Amino acid sequence: MKRVLIALTLVVTVVVTVVLNAPAAWIGDWIAERSKVRLVDARGTVWRGSALIGMSDGRATTLVPGRIDWRLELLPEPSVDISHPWLAAPLKLMVRGSALAFGAGSARLPAGVLASAGMPFNTLRPGGTLEARWSQGEFRAGALTGELQIDWRDATSALSPVAPLGTYRILVTGRGDTATLDLQTLRGPLQMEGSGRINGLQVRFRGTATAEPSSRAALDGLLGVLGMRSGDKVLLAFDT
Repeated sequence: MKRVLIALTLVVTVVVTVVLNAPAAWIGDWIAERSKVRLVDARGTVWRGSALIGMSDGRATTLVPGRIDWRLELLPEPSVDISHPWLAAPLKLMVRGSALAFGAGSARLPAGVLASAGMPFNTLRPGGTLEARWSQGEFRAGALTGELQIDWRDATSALSPVAPLGTYRILVTGRGDTATLDLQTLRGPLQMEGSGRINGLQVRFRGTATAEPSSRAALDGLLGVLGMRSGDKVLLAFDT
C-alpha cells in the first residue's frame, strides 16, 4: 500500500507539473486545428503567455503587428483576458456552458490589416483607420447575441487616386439566431450601402456602390474592381 501511495503521489505530481507548465504553443496548435488563425512565437505557458497573431491562407501566414498577451483563469468560471495594443482595455472571454461570452469593449487599428483576410481586401490594399465598438454578448452554437459597430474612417485604396474615399459604418446585430449586417456611408465621394446576414461562418451580403458626379471619372477603375456594373452603380456581392 505504501508503494502504491508513493506511485500515485509521483503521478499526481508529474500531472500537476505538466499542467501548470504547459507551453503556450499548445494553445496555438489547438487553434490552428480549428481555424485560419495562427499563434507565432508563442511564449510562456497556457495560463500566462504571449504570441504574435496571424491569418493563414493555407500557404502563407500574414502577421498582425503587435503581440497579444493572455491570462487564463478557471475560477470562479473559465475565462481569459486578452490584451493587445489595439484594444482600449483587455478583452474578457468567458465559457458559460455551451456559450462563449464576451465583455463590452472597443479597439482602434489600421485598416491595412484587412488585407490579411484575403479577397477582396488583398487586391484593394485598404488604408485608413478602423474603430470598433461592441456590446456585451455571446456566441452559442455559432449564433451571435450582441452588437458590433465598425467605422472605417478616411478610407483609402491603393487602386484609387482619390483619398480619402469616405467614412463607412458596418453594424452587426445578433439576437441569438441569424445576425444582420448593414453598411452605410457616413460621408465621402464613394457611396456604398447594403445589407446581409451572418449564419455561423456563412456571410451573405448584397449592396451597391456609386461615385459622386464630380469623382466618377477618378473612381471608375476602383468601381470596376468592386463588382458588376449596373448603370451608374456597381452591384456588391459577398458570400462565404
